[in-house]
Amino acid sequence: MRYALIIVALISSIAVLAAAQLSSPVPYFIEDGKAVPGFVSGDRELAEMALAAWARESSGHLKFVPAAQESSALVRVRWISATDGLYGETQRTTVNGKPGAIVNVSPSVAGLGEPIATMASKDRLLRDTIVYLTCVHETGHALGLQHTRNFEDIMYAFGYGGDIVEYFARYRRNIKSRSDITRFSGVSPGDVMVLKSLY
Repeated sequence: MRYALIIVALISSIAVLAAAQLSSPVPYFIEDGKAVPGFVSGDRELAEMALAAWARESSGHLKFVPAAQESSALVRVRWISATDGLYGETQRTTVNGKPGAIVNVSPSVAGLGEPIATMASKDRLLRDTIVYLTCVHETGHALGLQHTRNFEDIMYAFGYGGDIVEYFARYRRNIKSRSDITRFSGVSPGDVMVLKSLY
């Protein structure tokens, strides 16, 4: 089985919005990915659901709002091609003197390796699960959370081993429709504890 793209992808650089101890809403911008292989129009909603999940798990301490313009967004979501060799990565940036993050996510499951690529190609909710959880993981980095060794955490890093198919499948089993994603954040109690220590 070949999981190189996932392993490289989720061992990302850390951008720390938490360092600013934000007390006001975090402006975000989600790029149009229509020119990126694998992108579908609903992927923007998956990225928004990921931001909303962190906001809910923060007990109201975090709030995300659409930026008036891309240049003012502290969090910017970009859709990248799997040919870039990554499935997801978060990069540091500075926006008007404040720490920000560029969250890169590939919407394609074709390069994930077998059997997960074939499974996701036959199951749209599994495909959406992968894209959504990658958005949650990478925006977690944007908020200052680091990788963990705990397989239950959304911030778990595949570099520590573990069953990658099960990592996504366990979430997929919780949802019967796309709308169920708003009910299951994918964030563990351990992730929440770290999040609340930061905000």
